[in-house]
Amino acid sequence: MNAVSRFDSSRYKRMRLWQDLPNWAHSVLYGAGALLAAMFVFQFFFRYQYLESNGALWRVDRLTQQSCRVVLGEVRCNLKPSVSTSTSLSTSTSLSLKPALPKPKH
Repeated sequence: MNAVSRFDSSRYKRMRLWQDLPNWAHSVLYGAGALLAAMFVFQFFFRYQYLESNGALWRVDRLTQQSCRVVLGEVRCNLKPSVSTSTSLSTSTSLSLKPALPKPKH
């Protein structure tokens, strides 16, 4: 047996194992892979929301709603923030708050 056929035989065994699986097992494996990929993308790109309030940067965990203050790249989660967090799915991009002006009396 030469070197090429020795490596090819193990590749054919792996291909044969994949082909011998029932059709539903292929769907389950692909679904599990897609779920793992979605969890990875969520964890690294969409888990945290960053808000600025009164010159302070806050990181809000979208799963637990825990607010942490970010100072010079360090996350401090033991503080009680003065920022109100919401479970709303709003996509507003406003970063500043303006107080409402009182109505003039006539």
